Amino acid sequence: MDIRILPGVELTHVPPQKIAPLADLARNLGAEVVVVHGESPVEPVRPGTNRAALEAGVDILAHPGFITLEEAEMARENDVCLEITSRSGHNITNGHVVQMAIQAGAKMVVDTDAHAPHDLIDSDRAIQIAVGAGLTIEEAKEIVMHHAIIR
Repeated sequence: MDIRILPGVELTHVPPQKIAPLADLARNLGAEVVVVHGESPVEPVRPGTNRAALEAGVDILAHPGFITLEEAEMARENDVCLEITSRSGHNITNGHVVQMAIQAGAKMVVDTDAHAPHDLIDSDRAIQIAVGAGLTIEEAKEIVMHHAIIR
């Protein structure tokens, strides 16, 4: 399996008002990818985290849970990818995330939230996860290979 490595950071359980300054700091320190741990229903994430991440224009809003259509539209406007995740627990809202992203025209990315080597997936598995979230095989391939916008 080929892995492309990018310097980055995931801001997790950060108070919403601190997300923008920390995202800026991460970029100034060399992060090419800034991810924010979204409002997953399986962890105690502070309300307003999704909105703060979207307003800050981070690269990826990970496991955004029951993201609203308005928030998905903000993702589109601020060029933030919404995550379809392979992570157990966080993945229970993948179908909802896909529906909101499609309605808003927001970008999506399939991601792992890997905590250990066995959590890594290949492109075929990523496509399966995207299809399981409600995308067609063609849409899933576009997202996995190109982070495409599906309308």
